[in-house]
Amino acid sequence: MNSRQSAQLLARSWRRISPRGGSLPRALFTKEAPLVASTAPVAVAAGHSKRHISLKSLFAPSPPKTDGEDQMAGSRQRLLVRPDDLFHPLSKSPIKEMREKGVLIQKHGCCPSCVIETTAKGHAATREPMFECPDCGYPTHCTEKHWEEDTKHREELCSHLREANEDEHDLRSGRTLREFEFPSAQLPEVVVNFSSWDTFLYTRSFTNVNTDRSMRHVSKVLTYPVTIGATLHQYSPFTLSTGLTPEGLKSLTALRTTIKEHELARSEKDLEMQQTPLRIFVLGARAEAMLPPHLYLQLSYLLPSSPIHIYFVGPECIPAPEETRSTIVVSSRLALKYHKGYFHDAIWNFAPFDPFTDVFFMFSPGLAHPNARAGWKLTVEKLLETKCAIFATGFHEQDMQTDVKGLEEDFGGQMDWLLKPRPNPFTSLKRDFGIRNLQEWAIANWGIYGFRGKRYEVQSNQ
Repeated sequence: MNSRQSAQLLARSWRRISPRGGSLPRALFTKEAPLVASTAPVAVAAGHSKRHISLKSLFAPSPPKTDGEDQMAGSRQRLLVRPDDLFHPLSKSPIKEMREKGVLIQKHGCCPSCVIETTAKGHAATREPMFECPDCGYPTHCTEKHWEEDTKHREELCSHLREANEDEHDLRSGRTLREFEFPSAQLPEVVVNFSSWDTFLYTRSFTNVNTDRSMRHVSKVLTYPVTIGATLHQYSPFTLSTGLTPEGLKSLTALRTTIKEHELARSEKDLEMQQTPLRIFVLGARAEAMLPPHLYLQLSYLLPSSPIHIYFVGPECIPAPEETRSTIVVSSRLALKYHKGYFHDAIWNFAPFDPFTDVFFMFSPGLAHPNARAGWKLTVEKLLETKCAIFATGFHEQDMQTDVKGLEEDFGGQMDWLLKPRPNPFTSLKRDFGIRNLQEWAIANWGIYGFRGKRYEVQSNQ
């Protein structure tokens, strides 16, 4: 058999095993084929940076790998913490960052039992939490006696703190975090289900999210883009039967009309070039602006036909640490823009506004917080003038209801409710605890509500 006949035989064999019946890669006909690219680091022996490929190595089955070998194949790093031994008291943690966190809590925190024991003058007689709870591993009280007396800690907080302890150790354990290998674009014939995190991750093919811990890791970073996508999508979980008001349906219908026009324009090149981008303004941006830009591709995949521009606006708004640009073009249909400053001061940089293409999101803004209420009042006044849809979230029910009450007190007669306050199905599943007081906790985007500047319709006297 000559070389030409061998090549023909190899091509026929490839077409039989190829899932798409594709042609044989040209690299197989070269004298030396490069190693297949992988997302995980692979060690290469010195002096053997290239390898030859043969028919035997192409079609021979791979030897089975044990669980340990499969885990080490993805990462050659030494594991700092084993997956079956994640719990460690912070002071004895093998991970430096966790030990430093324990020291920070001891330095800036306070004993909750001491806070309750106030002096006659009304000042809290607080002491640093030097005693480490043996059940959760966090320094929670000043002495063992105060820890034993604090039933609230053991009944309500200890289990959540232990969960946070194990989650933080897992993220820093040195293992390959497969759950952060996200899927790409959705197939047109596959419909995304927005009922809950479980159905969403399943229909979006997040195959590596298969434990409660991995679900918490992923939901913490995806809660921002998925909350936006779930609100705007035609199969949104927010309907008239789940808190959406008639005015809210009008505002979302206007935005979805633009999204539908983007879908129809894909078939016409001339129309596609004239598309008006969907503008999403994230006001008071903090953590959401610090996420790696590629995470917002998950929003783009939910609205694949729409060009999207996301504007992060706020005094604490800065790009991810490695980025220095004010605009980051993530893909041909997604751009992230950063503006450090207050929206009410820079509104003319973004005007004019159109309810069919513009929408605002405020993630846990603290609209009624005593230290921020005056500043937010100026921003909300300008927002209501745009007549565009505005959606906001809260850390927990009390936080959300406090902001809603503040809005009604300041702007009750100037706005319409679009979405009644309710739990957000795409909240983060991870609790975050304050360094100064471990009894204060927050869950990113726990609840969601929507409003808009009141629209007046002219009616005939007849």
